[in-house]
Amino acid sequence: MPGDGSAVASILIVGEGPGFNEDQLGLPFVGRSGKLLDELLATVPLSREDVFITNVVKCRPPNNRDPLPDEVAACRPYLEFQMQLLNPKVIVTLGRHSLLRFYPEGKISNDHGKILQWGDRILLPLYHPAAGLRNPAIKRDLQRDVLMLPEALRESLRRTNTVSLIPNAGELQIQQANRTSKLSERSTVNRTLSDDVVDQISEPIIGKDIFENKQGENQLGMF
Repeated sequence: MPGDGSAVASILIVGEGPGFNEDQLGLPFVGRSGKLLDELLATVPLSREDVFITNVVKCRPPNNRDPLPDEVAACRPYLEFQMQLLNPKVIVTLGRHSLLRFYPEGKISNDHGKILQWGDRILLPLYHPAAGLRNPAIKRDLQRDVLMLPEALRESLRRTNTVSLIPNAGELQIQQANRTSKLSERSTVNRTLSDDVVDQISEPIIGKDIFENKQGENQLGMF
């Protein structure tokens, strides 16, 4: 079960693994959990056509058990390639196993509803909808936490805009090269002075020269 949704979605929703209904139909979240997920998205408001939904593991674990570490590892390249193709701004994890795939130190009971940084993307952990069906308190948390999606998208845009204001490495290298070249030229000129001329340079002029050099360094540091 590879997943389903928009190929240009800014939001990638990652569950844990296909259940019985998902395995039969080849689509994610089509049972009772899927119905609750649709209801949660509608409060944002979003629909399945606005997001892409997939799972950490692509095949149903026997008897609906939790995915094993080697199963998660086997499906890892598939999920990574999906993320590379989709290039989402926000990744929403559903449940403990999905959260641990991206944030091994995380704990769903503590981190649900928090906007986290994951590489150059935003991570928003949520409880799994199946847990919300079993526990009314968790369902209320889900209803509140899913409303953080617009803020997660805004945070992603803010971080992108901040990065775009920083000069790239090439520009910084050019600035450094120009500064090095100027210092080299000054050193060459100083070496061409005769000993007699050097003897005639007074101490205040040397102090002014050093001061100007420090000013140049301070100005460079502003960029």
